[in-house]
Amino acid sequence: MKYLPKLHQLKVFQEVIHYGSIRAAARAMNQSQPALTRNIRELEQLLGTALMTRGTRGVELTEPGRMFAVRMQLIMEELQRATDEIKQVNQQTQSNLSIGFSSLIALSIFPQTAEQFKKHHPKTTLRIKEAQLSALLPALWEGRLDFAIGTISSEVPLSDFIEEPLFKARFGIICRKGHPRMNCSSLEQLYDAKWYLPETDMGYYKQINFIFDSLYRERKQCVVLSDSLVCGLNMVLRSDYLTVIALGMVDALGLKQQLSILPISESFPLATYSLVYSRKTPLTLTARKMIEIIRWNCQKYNWYG
Repeated sequence: MKYLPKLHQLKVFQEVIHYGSIRAAARAMNQSQPALTRNIRELEQLLGTALMTRGTRGVELTEPGRMFAVRMQLIMEELQRATDEIKQVNQQTQSNLSIGFSSLIALSIFPQTAEQFKKHHPKTTLRIKEAQLSALLPALWEGRLDFAIGTISSEVPLSDFIEEPLFKARFGIICRKGHPRMNCSSLEQLYDAKWYLPETDMGYYKQINFIFDSLYRERKQCVVLSDSLVCGLNMVLRSDYLTVIALGMVDALGLKQQLSILPISESFPLATYSLVYSRKTPLTLTARKMIEIIRWNCQKYNWYG
């Protein structure tokens, strides 16, 4: 055990990475720059390799430094969770819960879920990251998220995670009310329309690419690719774009009078939304309580629109 890095050395390394320079990290930690430099050097000597290079623009991690940083982050996150959990049991301190999910969860069940959770854990700070599961997996793997919720497909790499299906949701094409293509019943009639589509290499939108293969080949308009729901809705409402969303969002957005679902004959497969968390890291008490509430609300919500 004497050959393992000290916790303070790991903390210094973490802060230097976060702030980008030893000087900035020293200022944030209220310590002297030579003290932090000494800790970094001792850590490098212990590991037998240089972890970072120093220059006029700050520090840059070496290849061993990048490898060590990933493992170090996992250790620090897990240690923080363990400390928070024990103190929370003794009701001595606040705790943190970091979760990630797609826009559908954010717009549908999360507001009431958060309120119900706060009744049980009023001192817990919730940190939310809204994105598709493909963008959340790195943070989940690094321990920066306790769990995530998103659509699952065969391309999603889940060997390091546990997956628990929560619900299935129906998707469709939407436009603004009064759009010239509002009553179109086939994708063939939409080749000359303007499209706004999420950009991803895995998950549900990757799964339905086969539906849009002919559209991509025959399209006569530019396709805008982005993961921003706000931007997408503005493009749909103000610039006559079409997009594909979970139909349960239409009610949740409060835009039923402004949006129309196209009655196309091509059917979209149901999307499976799953809870995903680390196989190696136990869920905290707060995470388990949040998941319990999420499961309950998922059962009651109308995901079919």
